[in-house]
Amino acid sequence: MGSGTTQAVAMKLGRRFIGADINLGAVQTTTKRLLGVAADLREKQNKAAKTAALPKQMELAVAAEPDVEYSDGSNGSAKEDISTWYTGFSVFNVNHYDVFRNPLEARDLLLAALEVQPYPAGSLYDGEKDGRQVKIMPVNRIATRVDLNALITGFNLREFEERSAKHPGRPVESITLVCMGHEPDLAAALKEQVPYKLDVEVVDILRDKANLEFKRDAEAEVVIENGRVVIRQFYPMNLLQKLSLMKENVEDWRELVESVMIDFNYDGAVLEPSVVDIPEGKGLVAGAYPIPEGAGAIRVKITDLLSESLETTVKS
Repeated sequence: MGSGTTQAVAMKLGRRFIGADINLGAVQTTTKRLLGVAADLREKQNKAAKTAALPKQMELAVAAEPDVEYSDGSNGSAKEDISTWYTGFSVFNVNHYDVFRNPLEARDLLLAALEVQPYPAGSLYDGEKDGRQVKIMPVNRIATRVDLNALITGFNLREFEERSAKHPGRPVESITLVCMGHEPDLAAALKEQVPYKLDVEVVDILRDKANLEFKRDAEAEVVIENGRVVIRQFYPMNLLQKLSLMKENVEDWRELVESVMIDFNYDGAVLEPSVVDIPEGKGLVAGAYPIPEGAGAIRVKITDLLSESLETTVKS
């Protein structure tokens, strides 16, 4: 999706659109851009509606004026009926992308959430729980049979043979595969590739652990003062820990922030920000934002320099 060029042009032309990007910055840039295009479109729609209500002579005079110019310098056609063109959009996270954008971090999060005793890095398995060997499959997509190859090539078949001879009929290994969606019969596929009996179970986080809770490290103090949403403090714990290791000194919390998004009519499910504060260059976010008339539930999303986010609902 990049910076959202295709999506912005689609909105200007009255087309429906969809875009995707794995880069959080690209999503934020596109969101900010589309908000600008939507505001320009609404202004043009309002002008067209007022023109349609004028007497014919006045309408001709208005039609002779230049078209409304968009913020990026482009023009629409005053002759087109834009009253039904789209000025709204939504941003969705797919497969818990906000948690699992970093595969290494996701592994640690899953091990902690599932209470797995982790193994050292480089081990065939990621950890052990209740006598079962735990393997974390790729977390940014569904697990496939191809993903089993690394596990299969790492099996100690000689050890499996000894276990089978010592305890005939028993599984030579009890394995738990943890994934975010998977191909059908993934467990059966693993068993087929090994000439010894395996006890394999698949834990699908999306299906089996829908209510799995992950530790949120960031904290923030967000209040409403004098008709504004004010962020008094922001504590991104992971980032602050790294800064302390590097002996960096941060005097202003805004130095740690990549962006602030605010939805002034949050529906409790999907964040649809009307404010996207992404500072340019060495600039900082504002930290205080006027509340528009008719605002409902206010949802604030703060993203730090590690692209880790905190969301909180502010009570008026």
